[in-house]
Amino acid sequence: MTRAQAAGQQPAVEGREEGMQTESDVARAGDDTANQRSGLWRNRDFLKLWSGESVAALGAQVTQLALPMLVLSVLGASAAEVGAVSAMQFLPALCVTPFAGLVIDLFDRRTVLLVANLVRAAALALVPVLHLTDTLTVPALCAIAFVMGAGTSVFDVAYLAYLPALVPQRDLVDANSKLQGSYSVAQIGGSSAGGLLIKALGAWLAVLANVAAYLLAFVTTLLIRHREPPRDRSAAGRPRLADMLTGFGLLWRDRTLRVLSMRAGWFNLCEQAILTLFLVYAVKELGMDAGGVGFVLAFGSFASLAGAFVARRAGNHFGFPGILILASSASSLAPLLLLPTGPGSAWNFALATLTFAVYGFGLTIYNVHVVAFRQSVIPSEVLGRATAAYRMLTYGTLPVGAFLGGLLGERLGLWQSILLFALTSVVGWLLFVLACRKLPAPALEATPKR
Repeated sequence: MTRAQAAGQQPAVEGREEGMQTESDVARAGDDTANQRSGLWRNRDFLKLWSGESVAALGAQVTQLALPMLVLSVLGASAAEVGAVSAMQFLPALCVTPFAGLVIDLFDRRTVLLVANLVRAAALALVPVLHLTDTLTVPALCAIAFVMGAGTSVFDVAYLAYLPALVPQRDLVDANSKLQGSYSVAQIGGSSAGGLLIKALGAWLAVLANVAAYLLAFVTTLLIRHREPPRDRSAAGRPRLADMLTGFGLLWRDRTLRVLSMRAGWFNLCEQAILTLFLVYAVKELGMDAGGVGFVLAFGSFASLAGAFVARRAGNHFGFPGILILASSASSLAPLLLLPTGPGSAWNFALATLTFAVYGFGLTIYNVHVVAFRQSVIPSEVLGRATAAYRMLTYGTLPVGAFLGGLLGERLGLWQSILLFALTSVVGWLLFVLACRKLPAPALEATPKR
């Protein structure tokens, strides 16, 4: 299971993007930020997109808990098979996302969002159908997870590229804080509601809540009135297959973007491995049921919501490099809190809850500021391809983490594997701190390039 949840959602993950002021600009804005925030509440198209994605994120949280529980409880699968299903959900980050950038820079992004939501809803609707016909298997779930992941890969890149057309540049941090906040609320409600639905109706039926959420997101996106300017349809103006390299070149040439990409890829690999292992560990060794796991994730998401609320002020106080170091320390060191847990320990539930609270708080603050920085320095005309390249580099490690987590969980043991990836996450954080301190100040607080 991932947050990415990111995002959007990746999750987290990675958050939702638009062009805007840098953190230094926001810090100088002072009391004017209140007026800037009020503009988003009057932006009906943004509210439609935001509300639809919030509902979709709520439903996705139910599925993120339901699919692993379905593999564990109904199919009686092993940790490696749970990891395989999770890996297939994120595999499209490697093989679909690069092409998604080309499609999004070529076609109307609102239309791409509509199609992606329909694809996700249709794929997930197959789960109850296969269950009722006694044809649900781990390979079938892997195929469904792949199609859903493909739809999500396209949707998230299109969302990031479309948002700057709806929201003024000055409102970027505020918009990202709202989106991260709604994602945290979705985790709170989705995780707890998912646990209750799974206990009451069964995991296979609980996924229908996500199908309904994707369909509702389709409707709200359909109601958006804004239309993007006509694209250059000439041969010279159309992105070509070779243009996929444009986004990778942009990320590599900018030292700050290069460091952020490598940091995210390392972190996501460790994160997905630990989350995959935790689900199996919590059920098989700590004795938690779906309701208990859902409560742990939901309570931890309250801290994510708190992170979204304080992200702007924290960035103003510590500055861009400082807030990244502090926020990443919370998200990277949090898994170490799981190490004192074990069968029969009275502290298992409390430590698991604290782990996800610290992790969510730091990750949300980090994502808000990284997303805002990326959108402020990447030109709009290549935002789709650059976002696709970033997601391929950072989300591409998710299936690797899920697969390795499940495989090592069977070979080394669940607790030992959690320890291994927790320490690996700490090493990545230390390298990031060293790299972040060596970055030139102008690159960290660059002027927006539009």
